[in-house]
Amino acid sequence: MSGVRKKFDELRMTGSLPSPSGVGLRILEITKDENYDQDDLVRTIMADPALSGRIIRLANSASMGSIEVVQSVPQAAMRLGVNTVRSIALGFTLISDNKRGASSEFDFDGFWSFALCIAVASSQISLERSLDDPVDAFTCGLLADFGRLALACVHPERYSQLMRDYPDATGDDLARIEGRIFEINHREVVSLMMEDWGLPVSYRLAVADSVQEEVPEVARTRAAVLRKIIAGGRSIAKVLCTDRETQASTWLRSYFQLEPAAANLSIATSCLLQVGDGVGPAWEEWGRTVGVATPKPPSLTRIAAELAAAEVRPPDEPAPVDLPAHNLLEDDGLEDLADPPKPDAPIPESSAPTRLLLIDDDERMLRLISHHLRKEGYEVHTATDPHEGMQKALTIDPQILITDWMMPGMTGLELISTLRRSEAGRKMYILIVTAREDDERVVEAFTAGADDYIVKPFNPRILLARVRAGTRMIRMRERVEASERAQLRQVAELGILTRRLRSAALTDALTELPNRRYVMRRLKHDWDSFQKLGTPFSVVLADIDHFKRINDQHGHDVGDAVLRMVGEVLMDGARSGDIVARVGGEEFLALNVNADLDSATACAERLRIAVEQIDLAKLGLQTPLTMSFGVAQAEPGMESSDDLIKAADEALYAAKAAGRNQVARAPKFGGGPAPAKSA
Repeated sequence: MSGVRKKFDELRMTGSLPSPSGVGLRILEITKDENYDQDDLVRTIMADPALSGRIIRLANSASMGSIEVVQSVPQAAMRLGVNTVRSIALGFTLISDNKRGASSEFDFDGFWSFALCIAVASSQISLERSLDDPVDAFTCGLLADFGRLALACVHPERYSQLMRDYPDATGDDLARIEGRIFEINHREVVSLMMEDWGLPVSYRLAVADSVQEEVPEVARTRAAVLRKIIAGGRSIAKVLCTDRETQASTWLRSYFQLEPAAANLSIATSCLLQVGDGVGPAWEEWGRTVGVATPKPPSLTRIAAELAAAEVRPPDEPAPVDLPAHNLLEDDGLEDLADPPKPDAPIPESSAPTRLLLIDDDERMLRLISHHLRKEGYEVHTATDPHEGMQKALTIDPQILITDWMMPGMTGLELISTLRRSEAGRKMYILIVTAREDDERVVEAFTAGADDYIVKPFNPRILLARVRAGTRMIRMRERVEASERAQLRQVAELGILTRRLRSAALTDALTELPNRRYVMRRLKHDWDSFQKLGTPFSVVLADIDHFKRINDQHGHDVGDAVLRMVGEVLMDGARSGDIVARVGGEEFLALNVNADLDSATACAERLRIAVEQIDLAKLGLQTPLTMSFGVAQAEPGMESSDDLIKAADEALYAAKAAGRNQVARAPKFGGGPAPAKSA
């Protein structure tokens, strides 16, 4: 396995690598089989109304060259073909599932807007110039930079730091920096992801020429065309997605790159400008479909006329970006990268020759056998007595061992029996050389642990054939073991992923507290214990006072920071064993196990005081922060935990009505709440 593929496998094992899900994943799985069920494909598409609509609209587009209007998914799928449907589903689900991430510097909305622009522009180039299938060009354009998003998802902090340190790094410079930091760049990542998804090899070659296996020339030829199309689409996208006013120099450099991009496509620059002018409607439509904002693009032909009239010249090219030296090498869960190899260094392949150990007290025989085996490319080691052979066998770990039967001090059978008791010896393919061939002797050899035998004198061709047979057995066993290891790894990966998904499903992403789903499950468990055993427990509902003002006056980023602070204070101030969860926007809930109403009220009062003492000056807020609390205890008269929550909610309402920043407690079930005295 190459170093790049190994690194990719490490990324995949984190469980954070984005991939198609839901309908998109199901469509990929269905269409991997050439004999797929058309009805199954149609049912899967129809399960997603938005995707269905997109496929029908494309089937009715002018590019399909038909005047007959398609009105159903089966008709659309038939007209488009399986490859087109698969590409649309892949792009659709990838965008829908990956609009957010933990990387603070990575602009997910901007990324998808730019990717859609590349995709639409690439499709338009392909359509206008009849260079390739427009749908394939769209898919490759959309995924061309997807490896960047993938790296940002797996390494959010380190990729954010990269973007802070090298905000203008693009293309080869960016790939070079990524290779230095992560030992794999975004082009290599997306190429290997495409392989996992079962996409054509020409796609993979178009985004990154890193395919290891032998590839038909037709695939390489098509990939070269797609690569040129994507380059043209990217050139258009850079101009359309860069603000001409605020990023004037960057925009101007991008604009003057349109001419070499057109030359690369063997078309006039004016043709590429016209393609750019036609990008807007499809770009906007895709943005609406998947919920990505797209700016209204300017007219490139009009801008070209303006610049020509003003005789504007291309600006100087910026200096190449230097590689990072230090600050992006902090560990975030994968192996230490303190001193990774240079990206240009060749990656050693696992193609070492098969190791053989020959043991024979006849040196002439050793030389003869060694000569023939080395000519065939085997790595040959020798020993002239069984004791030396035993030591070497345990030291060099040969894959194949050839030993003579009769030797002084220890017979070949004794040597084999001893080796088979060791872990290294159990894996060896052992061939024994004997001067006699009879049934008893053969049985004795196999009983001792030999895999094969050869009789003296022997033809070297026979020996080589036996060794080749042994080599095939070894390779087969290695493949089986590798498959078993892969299965075990997949099981481990699945376990990790399951735990992460379970944790994510039960955790509030903003505060990292348990979420409503978790706390309601726990509430049901505590309620059952109360019903069966009479175990006392109470519920505290809390709400941040006037939180809407914070969001309205200071923005949601400040509001989110306040919520995180409150979550930390509530968690730190709660009793050991209490559960504190965020159950709504600014609403929190605490389960006080083994606590009566008085104890829960005292706990709520401590939390109220702790919140009141939060220093918001660091966030630029001068007003104090306060919370209101409602407390209720589980009582025999309640029919379910819903009654308990309702009582706490009514108590919270009373605390707010009484002026906020206080604790109110529910009376005996059925009465109205009575505020507790606040400190």
